[in-house]
Amino acid sequence: MKNLLLILLTATLVTSCIDTTEPMGLGISVKKLGKVSGFALKECYEKNCVNSQREITDEKQFIEPIKIVATKDIAYEKIMKIILKEEGINIANSTSNYIRAKQVLYGKLVTDIEFFFGQNKKVQMRAEMRGVPYDLGNSRRVLESIRFKFHQNDY
Repeated sequence: MKNLLLILLTATLVTSCIDTTEPMGLGISVKKLGKVSGFALKECYEKNCVNSQREITDEKQFIEPIKIVATKDIAYEKIMKIILKEEGINIANSTSNYIRAKQVLYGKLVTDIEFFFGQNKKVQMRAEMRGVPYDLGNSRRVLESIRFKFHQNDY
């Protein structure tokens, strides 16, 4: 009984110390992508982040973008429907070429998820869990799940 109480107390203290403030710099901005400049999502600086833009991401944090086989509008609609169907994920912001969503786990842990629909028949993706140094692969798992559902037309 003492061990269970100690575990619950420790878990409560740890989760109450998590910084859930919205990070600065989310969205699309102009960045240097190799030898040219272009629109890009925010870089990943922490281990709790993955990004599909190879030019601004190291190999460990890289995730393949979603390849668009139809039109950008159809891809946008598919991803929007997948996100709206997912439990625990809500749309925070969207424009004609950008979607930002938030996943809330255990009432406290927030993962910011972004999609950018560029001109190159790819959907660039980024996910980062707020306030923790490691997310145990959650950011990658969320994006891989959305990519799988996108290609399986599961929306």
